[in-house]
Amino acid sequence: MATRRRTSAVKSTTVKKSPRTVVTKKSTVTSKSVNKVTPIEEVKVTETPVKNVEKKVTRSLTQLDGFELILLPLLYLEDFAKRLINNQF
Repeated sequence: MATRRRTSAVKSTTVKKSPRTVVTKKSTVTSKSVNKVTPIEEVKVTETPVKNVEKKVTRSLTQLDGFELILLPLLYLEDFAKRLINNQF
């Protein structure tokens, strides 16, 4: 019995060529230089006087409601704690 030897050294020598693509040149539009330059207008800033509309509301302790009576000592306590931590006393 004769056995055939397979040879891996033999490779196909035919190379497939890719289809040739046709490159068409597109005409480019050249930009024209601008000789005239339009001046940019400067922004004019005008100051308007600001009126201080805020009015401080001062009420006596008898006019405060329950929420404000609870909130007021807590605000004082918070300010005291901040100053104590920052050694401002």
